[in-house]
Amino acid sequence: MTVIQKTFKILELFLDHGDELALEDMARLSGLSKPTVRRIARSLVECGYLRQPVRRGKYSLGWKFLDFSGRVKMYNSIIRLAAPHLMMLKEKVNESVCMAIWDGTNTALCQSFLADHPLRVVPDEGSRLSLHATSLGKAILAELPEHELNFYLGGKLERYTPNTITDINDLKRHLILVRQEGVAFDEEEYYYGVRSVATTLKNGKGEIVGAIAILGPTVRLSRARLYECVPIIKNSALEISAELGYSRQNQPARQKRSRKERR
Repeated sequence: MTVIQKTFKILELFLDHGDELALEDMARLSGLSKPTVRRIARSLVECGYLRQPVRRGKYSLGWKFLDFSGRVKMYNSIIRLAAPHLMMLKEKVNESVCMAIWDGTNTALCQSFLADHPLRVVPDEGSRLSLHATSLGKAILAELPEHELNFYLGGKLERYTPNTITDINDLKRHLILVRQEGVAFDEEEYYYGVRSVATTLKNGKGEIVGAIAILGPTVRLSRARLYECVPIIKNSALEISAELGYSRQNQPARQKRSRKERR
């Protein structure tokens, strides 16, 4: 394994194992020796890619990544095109809205606009999403072909709250309803006290490129209010998808493939 591969292996630990990691944790999780991890971590701190506020303390991602995040937002066409639509969506519903990009393997929150209320949900931009426990993730899963869906549901489904669907067969039945309705709901399945509704974005080939969601605290975003938001978020998603080249004429072909897959 080259030094570059070892370096990225250490950095990627922060995607799945928390915001702060001790040197011992980094060595154990990466499978690298402690001296190797110490040497690489020291170089990353010097370059601004890792932070270690206290000597011999835990490490966290450095501010340098914010520069990359800003560049990604600036140059990513999907994010740039979606931004004004998300701003309008936020104004219409006065709840936080967010967007996740789907690259065919993972999905991560990339953009959000927050509600004006003092009590509001603040999405963690840059974080990877649980596909089975969030409205954004379920909206994407519902559109996947059967073989891809089985791949992503091959492992154990983690439980985040008592409402999380952890049985694969139950989830598949649930995703059929999501596909029929065109939206996915999160009924406190990922976080206590948070509800959301999401739907997918598609490009000119009819491929899923991401999803958008409206989310808020359950004390204000009731089920009835959530259903009122359905036509609003669907319309917003269609407008964004249209700018990406998507047409409703793409839809019948996708549905035909889905029926073939189910047979």
